[in-house]
Amino acid sequence: MSKKSKALSLSLSLTLCLMLILSACSKNDNASNNAANNKPANETKNNAAASNTDDSAGTNNTATDNTEKPQLDKVTLKFVLLGEAPKDNEAVMAEVNKKLEADINATIELTYIPFADINTKYPLVLASPQDWDVIYGNINYGSNASKGGYHEITMDDVSKFMPLTASATSEGQWTDARVNGKIFMIPQTFKELDVGTGFYREDLRKKYNVPEIKTFKDLGAYFQALKDNEKGMLPVDGSASDIQGIFGGLMKNYVLKEANYITGFFPDDPSYTITGLLDDAFKAKFIEAAKTMKDWADKGLLPKNAFAQKTAASDLAKEGKSGYWANAFENYAQYSSDMIAKGWELGAVNNLTDSGVVMTRPATGNGFAFSPKTKNYERALMAIDLLHQDKAYNMLLAFGIEGKNYTLNGDGKLVVAQADPNPYPMYGAGWWSNNRDQWPPLESYTQQYIDTKKALLEKAGPYLLNGFNVDTTNIKTELANIVNIDKQYSAPIQMGLVKDVDAAVADLIERFKKAGAEKVVEEVKKQAAAFVASKQAQ
Repeated sequence: MSKKSKALSLSLSLTLCLMLILSACSKNDNASNNAANNKPANETKNNAAASNTDDSAGTNNTATDNTEKPQLDKVTLKFVLLGEAPKDNEAVMAEVNKKLEADINATIELTYIPFADINTKYPLVLASPQDWDVIYGNINYGSNASKGGYHEITMDDVSKFMPLTASATSEGQWTDARVNGKIFMIPQTFKELDVGTGFYREDLRKKYNVPEIKTFKDLGAYFQALKDNEKGMLPVDGSASDIQGIFGGLMKNYVLKEANYITGFFPDDPSYTITGLLDDAFKAKFIEAAKTMKDWADKGLLPKNAFAQKTAASDLAKEGKSGYWANAFENYAQYSSDMIAKGWELGAVNNLTDSGVVMTRPATGNGFAFSPKTKNYERALMAIDLLHQDKAYNMLLAFGIEGKNYTLNGDGKLVVAQADPNPYPMYGAGWWSNNRDQWPPLESYTQQYIDTKKALLEKAGPYLLNGFNVDTTNIKTELANIVNIDKQYSAPIQMGLVKDVDAAVADLIERFKKAGAEKVVEEVKKQAAAFVASKQAQ
């Protein structure tokens, strides 16, 4: 997220989502920021680095256009990103804007939407399309696109204004981005694992001779060792969503879709079946996971105050107060670097199905969409072309300023500046869709990380339903009721806080049914079947 990194989703189903808001968006309507100011396509194409060189099979683009550049009126592009600006963001963006002004006479003005407020604030941003030009677009992409939330992008537009993107993007990736046959997002062009990961202190696991952790259920022995021996640390501490995330790991890569544990899927199911608590086979798995969580909670291995805890497990872990946290696998390298800086060692357990299946994100897992009211559409396309696919921009946005935020060693590996906290962390600035195939390997990559990623990639592949988004128009009332029931009755089950798991689950299902769960399941199944059919026909 994946906070993708980002991330992610998290398909960890660890019930963590990348969620955001726009707290303030500039209302200025600069008359000079008008698409009419952009020069004809044959000129702007040259200006968009059409003569870039390619050092690495299409992945190492750097703008080197020495031809006379057309005169473009200066514009300011208003971007909406997710998360929070890191400490060194202003300095990094100053360098980006210096380059962008020289290349296409544009600068970028950023607004960040905090992760926690996606449900309320992201729709508000879309409702004010005159106030922004470009937005991180993977939030309910299909639904928002079909409702006119984004500007349509034609392949002619891409050819004219995005030569690097046209070269780097496969037909399959464009297919992922199509909604009702039209494109509304410039998607990512790199292959990304869509797997959630639980992280822990490998140095402590070894110290206390805990058996190797291969599944989430194996965490129990590790949690017990920390409870018995690490007096200044809880086995796991964090918010309610952090603890529910462990339950998600026990559910073995069940991917939630809209109604938590009522509608979802397992990505090794070739029939693309939507399943959940109203199905007996799924209910049995849910109860088994809930009983494991209760066992751990009864032993004092899980916190009892998670509902009141506002600090995330990842932040507590950095302070040595929590022995476990979770996020998308793509955060592994940054966490490993953070641990090394403290003299610790990172361990990880990945959220896989029983058959070991791993999904890759659809190309729409990360990407940028454009306001249907933008006056700078062509220039925004040119900017995204450079930001995504030109290596000089890519390195700046991904890692910061060379010599300050990172260096390259003699082997060409990237060395992240050792600082706590890192003033410009990898995946920390919201530019998750830039081409990661251009990135050099990090010096901090451990052999465990290299081996784990290689093994995951060998089993990784796309899954149609992973790009499916539910149109909630016909089930808004039912979903609102279900969300309230989920918070009050399902969350305590997932966190191990109920006295009788079987009775609590039976009561939960009845409450869901009274709230309209059966209507929701029917609607989601209908939409999922139509989505699969449409994708298979393309």
